[in-house]
Amino acid sequence: RTTAFATATGITDVTILGALNTFDLGLISNSLDTKMKAIYPFVGGSASTHKWNFLDARDLNSAFRLQFYGGYTHSSTGVDPNGTNAYADTFIVPSVVTSNYNSVGASVYIRENIQIDYGRDFGCYGSASDNYQFSFLNKYSTNLAYIRASVSGFVGTSGALTNSSGLLTLNRNSSTTHELYRNGSLAFNGSITGSGLPDYNLYLSAQNGLGYITENYSSREMCFFAYHDGLTSGEIITFNSL
Repeated sequence: RTTAFATATGITDVTILGALNTFDLGLISNSLDTKMKAIYPFVGGSASTHKWNFLDARDLNSAFRLQFYGGYTHSSTGVDPNGTNAYADTFIVPSVVTSNYNSVGASVYIRENIQIDYGRDFGCYGSASDNYQFSFLNKYSTNLAYIRASVSGFVGTSGALTNSSGLLTLNRNSSTTHELYRNGSLAFNGSITGSGLPDYNLYLSAQNGLGYITENYSSREMCFFAYHDGLTSGEIITFNSL
């Protein structure tokens, strides 16, 4: 996968490519590669290198390459949205990509510890049958975060989160498990029954509502994102380490 990614991005930096190859081999050796649906490592420092899905480096919607909109700053440290009109379309439709809505998650690495009222680092909601949710409100209030994974309507789990930076994993691995991890450690959890996933594209740095509402913009710099199946606590620890 690293070779295909290097060809697509034009990246020749041996440090970056070596790190990606080590990461990929770690996913494979720990049987995590089959649980990943899309991975964006945000390396290379430009929009043209940041858009690619490491798992499928084709310039196609079906390969989940990103389309950036609005004001982003691209650099060697990641993608930095302006918080007013910037978002990235992943072309991932959770209800289509994920066969089991009780096994779903996403991991985002944020580089800034800032509070943003209602700002989502990723999210989407709505379907033909119900108002299903998949989103993450990262430190939306004083030391609080809010998660929604496979829930119906505007319900979710809130909990303490004093630092919005680090690798944050929204996770559901059973019909009731609903949890958030930070840097491999459980931040908080709750018991909410899973009911379904949205029928609309998942956005980064904002939320896609019903396929036509773009809202809740975030200005936090992001240096990694992955959409995946639900993971065990041990797998989350391993993924954080990798």
